[in-house]
Amino acid sequence: MKSIRLLLGVAIVFVGVKISANNIIISNVTSVTGNSYVQLQFDLSWENSWNNSINHDAAWVFFKFKDNDGTWRPLHLTNTNNSITSGNTITVPTDLTGAFIYRNSGSGTLALTGILIGVENLPGNFDVKGFAFEMVQIPMNNSYYLGDGETGFNYYSSGSTTLPFLVNANTITMGTTTGLLNDGILNGTLSASFPIAYNSSNAVQLYMMKHEISQAAYREFLNTLTYDQQISRTAVAPNSAAGTMAIGLIARRNSIQIMTSGVANTTPAVYACNLNNNGIFNEATDGEWIACNYLSYMDVAAFLDWAALRPMTELEFEKSCRGPLYPVNSENASGTSSFNGATALSYSNLGAANESVTSYTGSVYIANITHNGIALSSSPTRVGIHATPYATRISAGAGYYGCLDLSGNIEEITVATCTAAGRSYTGLSGDGILNTAGDANTDYWPGINGNSTATAANTVYGGLTGVTAAAGTSGRGGACGYSPLTLIKTSYRQSPSNTSSRSNVTGGRGVKSF
Repeated sequence: MKSIRLLLGVAIVFVGVKISANNIIISNVTSVTGNSYVQLQFDLSWENSWNNSINHDAAWVFFKFKDNDGTWRPLHLTNTNNSITSGNTITVPTDLTGAFIYRNSGSGTLALTGILIGVENLPGNFDVKGFAFEMVQIPMNNSYYLGDGETGFNYYSSGSTTLPFLVNANTITMGTTTGLLNDGILNGTLSASFPIAYNSSNAVQLYMMKHEISQAAYREFLNTLTYDQQISRTAVAPNSAAGTMAIGLIARRNSIQIMTSGVANTTPAVYACNLNNNGIFNEATDGEWIACNYLSYMDVAAFLDWAALRPMTELEFEKSCRGPLYPVNSENASGTSSFNGATALSYSNLGAANESVTSYTGSVYIANITHNGIALSSSPTRVGIHATPYATRISAGAGYYGCLDLSGNIEEITVATCTAAGRSYTGLSGDGILNTAGDANTDYWPGINGNSTATAANTVYGGLTGVTAAAGTSGRGGACGYSPLTLIKTSYRQSPSNTSSRSNVTGGRGVKSF
């Protein structure tokens, strides 16, 4: 297990940064010091927020401070001295790594000013950064279905039948007998600690990222790492020349480049977005809001550990798509079997915060993008591009609870149930700290201690090798330009494959339970 030292002191100095991921912004972070405590004060806003009879969305807010050795570390909360405008709530999980902030009712743009959150006191002057991601609450006491009746290895089934499997108990037994969930490989009871997205008493809270990891979010992640950590989380040395692509190709709409070269083993690089490749970084059309592709599972795991989140299981993926509804055969995440798999749609404002489809009739899968006659096939778009205040679930391409892009755009990397490595996962959240090599290092996560053997259970972190392999993971939901189109189906379970390579269609999102 990991820990950080408890710091005591008096003062904090703040970095003048504004962090945004799609349409969420945390800004104006300052400190307020009392006689025996410290608070952070900040403003927070995002669009298309809601709290209704089904669920609500929220912002996951967390902070990092730059320690004396130059390392960015998590700034723990105290869950005391919190204050927010009436009609809104601050919920701090027991690990004190961050806070969920949400409205108590209503919908629309939520703009909050002067939020106060109690934080641990620091012994001196430190730079502090605030981060925020949009999240969606997934009610745990709602039963749901796995599979939708399709047959074959790549689909769940209910024992020897092809009926969807109803999850309405706190544990699941797998096997080939009628009435049991059959995953095609392993039999037996899933561990009570394996996250199945159901708890009859609703004693566990579950939140999922509303969007896939954006390029702005991954850029900010890289900019809090040491030089050695950056080596693991990018495809080129951090001391490469300014303008060098960090993890992918502009031709496949990855925009992250080195803005300022690092110095080997001492000074980390500074990364920025530059989609138009004009040498001017972080312009309004430089792709910050595009889903971040070219992420391996190890990259995603490191990002989630850093953000004090965790990988989602494939059961959590299916529930977030379907909700409690009986499945439509061959459905995608928006609850329909229809999709756009042939027509090249036209886009406007490419690379900007308002990147949009200029002619769209409601289909979650987009195989090709054209802009001014230029084809951009097999490339992701802005996260949540189809969601508007007036969109339906189908036109927004949304899962039942409001998560976006679960089908198409970028493949979702999940923890699988059909391998011993996957089943050993216990759902522990990251704590905001990576190992010195820049790898996730949370107990029982797929690939921990370098485990690359699907038949071997993952274990407690051994203190040396973190998540450097991908045993126990699998892709779900398909992606931009994927073929065949069956891959975008909610029920389609790709053969447990090694998700350890970076490609133009791989990325992901995370969850947090507490």
